[in-house]
Amino acid sequence: MQRRSFLKKAGVGLAASAVAAPAIGQGTQPEVKWRLAASWPKSLDTLYGAAEHVSKRCASATNGKFQIQVFAAGEIVPALQVLDAVQNATVQCAHT
Repeated sequence: MQRRSFLKKAGVGLAASAVAAPAIGQGTQPEVKWRLAASWPKSLDTLYGAAEHVSKRCASATNGKFQIQVFAAGEIVPALQVLDAVQNATVQCAHT
């Protein structure tokens, strides 16, 4: 009898969590904005464009809640110092 009672309670709990999951997922998520320093100039579309593409995909996948602003080489730091900029928390990520 204890097993049957446990299974009923587990079933009710599972159903309740399935109903509540969408409501939890739509809670007020904070907006996150990162700055990305690239080692590439804007003229290198294959490399710089890849960072912009990832930025747009992240924004669309999260409904704009996670945004990455891409900066070309020299806009924040010189091209060879992008990893130092991440280490010093000048930017949140880098593309080298």
